[in-house]
Amino acid sequence: MLQHSEQLELASKLLQLSIEEVEENCEVIEGSGALYVSIPIKGGDSLIVGQDGAVLYADSSVGYSRHLQEYERGTRTPVEAFDDVTQ
Repeated sequence: MLQHSEQLELASKLLQLSIEEVEENCEVIEGSGALYVSIPIKGGDSLIVGQDGAVLYADSSVGYSRHLQEYERGTRTPVEAFDDVTQ
């Protein structure tokens, strides 16, 4: 199970943002412990990072409710789908 700091680090790596940017644009989803990150710019990315390290990415066309609903259904984005993740 990931600690909050590890969820922040994973989101930072996957979205290619600084830890500070992630911290400024995130909140913990009540009841699940998952981290929701949403970058508030046109075309900004959103990411849910579960305590198990699984993630669900959404682009700016997907609202929070739909994003959360898909996460709760078990939809996940493979980590391999992110560019430069291992570098």
